[in-house]
This record gives sequence, structure tokens and C-alpha cells, in this order.
Amino acid sequence: MKHKTQSMKSKRGFTLIELLIYISILGVILIVIAGFFWNIALGYTKESSYQELQHNGRFIFTKMDQEIKKAKNIIQPLQGSSSDSLILEMPDSSQVNFRLDNGRLIIEREGIISQLTTSQVFIDSLQFTNMSYSEDSELVKVDIALSRVNPDNISAYRSNINLTTSVALYND
Repeated sequence: MKHKTQSMKSKRGFTLIELLIYISILGVILIVIAGFFWNIALGYTKESSYQELQHNGRFIFTKMDQEIKKAKNIIQPLQGSSSDSLILEMPDSSQVNFRLDNGRLIIEREGIISQLTTSQVFIDSLQFTNMSYSEDSELVKVDIALSRVNPDNISAYRSNINLTTSVALYND
């Protein structure tokens, strides 16, 4: 009798099949959880990339708005035409020039050049349209397409945005 009781007590552990099933279930659960966190991280990266574009776009339009409203005259583009650069005559007779330089937007004033976009943003296209209908009412339309710099072509960093605004010169 003692022999049977000891033999039954020793069978309390897991069988190899039970152990494999438990490990498989645990593995599947861990893969699902890891995938969930991976998607969260990827979404955060994508959103950060898009926010970088929006931030640059707002900054560009704010700076252009300030300069255009202060300008005395639009030199380029001519009335009714479009150009990839904008040259403004300021009240002190100096000129302000907005133009592209290797996918970066720069502003040039009295020989001083400043870059308006960060190194993470590339400008795909930029177009200024002089929509003025008289010298008393000068208006510039700005169309700009921005994209995120993505040298490794990582899908999470692929973002682009198209922005349009119009600004009128403030003539006293």
C-alpha cells in the first residue's frame, strides 16, 4: 500500500505537453502585448513627425505675415503672376526676399540670410502669387508643400502637408 501512495504523490507535477501549452499561451500573450506597444510607439513617431511639419508651417506663415504686412510694395512676382520667390520693398527702401535654397526656406534682408525651416523639414514646392488688382490693394497668396526629411525611408517618418494662405500689405 505504501508503494501506491508514494507513486500517486509523485504525479503532482506538469507533463511535458502541459508545459508546452502553457509556454505557447504565454508566448502568444507576450507577442500581442509587444505588438500593441509597438503600434503605440509607431503612432507617436508618426504624430511627432506631423507636428514638426505643422510647427514649421505655422512659423513660416507667421514670419511671412509679419513681413508682408510691413512691406511698402511687392517687387516680385509681378501683378497677376507667380514665382517661387517673393521680394518685398520695405518702408526703409530695403528689400526682403523669401526663397528656396535646397529645399529650405530662407529669408534674406540686407545681406543677412536666415533659414526659416528646421533641418527635419523639406519644402517640396513653394509658390507666391501676386493677386493684387491695384497698387492700393496688394495681396500675396502663398502655397507651400512641406515634407518630413526621411533619408532611411522609414514609414513612420513619412509625412507631408500642403498649406495655403493669403496676406495683404498694410498700406497706411
